[in-house]
Amino acid sequence: MVNMELRLPPPLVFVCCAAAMWWVRGEAHPGMGMWGLIALLFVAGAIMGFGALFRFRHHKTTVSPTRPHETRHLVTGGVYRISRNPMYLGLFCWLAAWGCYLGGVWVWAGPALLALWLTRFQIMPEERLLRARFGEEYARYCQQVRRWC
Repeated sequence: MVNMELRLPPPLVFVCCAAAMWWVRGEAHPGMGMWGLIALLFVAGAIMGFGALFRFRHHKTTVSPTRPHETRHLVTGGVYRISRNPMYLGLFCWLAAWGCYLGGVWVWAGPALLALWLTRFQIMPEERLLRARFGEEYARYCQQVRRWC
C-alpha cells in the first residue's frame, strides 16, 4: 500500500467521492434548515482551502500534494494555526456540504472515505517528509496544532 502514498491528487479523490455520493444519494431534498448548514460548510471549506493556498503562495512554497518534498517553508500562520491540513479540511467540508444537499444515509461514506484516504495516503507521508525536513520545529508545531482541526 506504500505505493499509493502521494500518488493520487486529493482533488481527484474528492471528485471520485463526490461522484460516488451522487450515485448512492437519497430521494430527499434539503429543507430550509439544511440550507444554512450547507452554506456554513461550503464557506468554511472555502476559507480553509483558499486561506491555505494563499499562505503557501505568500511563502512561495509548493502547493502540489504529490510533491511535498519540494516544500521550502514550514507554513504555520493563518488557517494553519487552526489545522495542520486546512486544504484537506476544506475538501472534507465541501464533501459534507454535498452530503447534506444529496441526503440519504449512504452518502456519508463519501466524507468518511475521503478522510481515511487522505489521512493514510496523503497526510501521514507528508508528515514524515516534513518531520525529516524541519525536525524539531515541525514537532513543536504538531504539538500545538491538531491534524484535522
